[in-house]
Amino acid sequence: MRFIVWSVLFAAFTLAATATNFSGKWAIQSAGGRGGGRGGPTILSLNQSGSDVTGTITMRIDAGSNAPVNMEIFGGKADGDTLGFYVWTGADEPVKTFYRGTISGDEIAFTVTGAAGGTGPGRGNTATAKRMK
Repeated sequence: MRFIVWSVLFAAFTLAATATNFSGKWAIQSAGGRGGGRGGPTILSLNQSGSDVTGTITMRIDAGSNAPVNMEIFGGKADGDTLGFYVWTGADEPVKTFYRGTISGDEIAFTVTGAAGGTGPGRGNTATAKRMK
């Protein structure tokens, strides 16, 4: 009986030790090879606590000053090796841009839909985020 209890505890510990964690800074590159906005890379900063994920996306797209523009992520959820969240883009008429990605090692492969993705329902642009060291 003790063997079974120890086996279950060991399995639970092993699963917890290998759980995926999206926390950290990630550099996003679109499928076309662009690094994001004009003037610099797109940086995704994530903080994961359990399945909840918070953070920001920083782009250099301010047309007047080329200064970084930070956008808070909303609805961030991690489920195993999958991450989903959205950001609001646009100033006059903001719209949601959705990100759904799967992690593999130090990369997240995203499908981006909505305004920034320039796509309709069911279609999306792809982007790869690489963990920054």
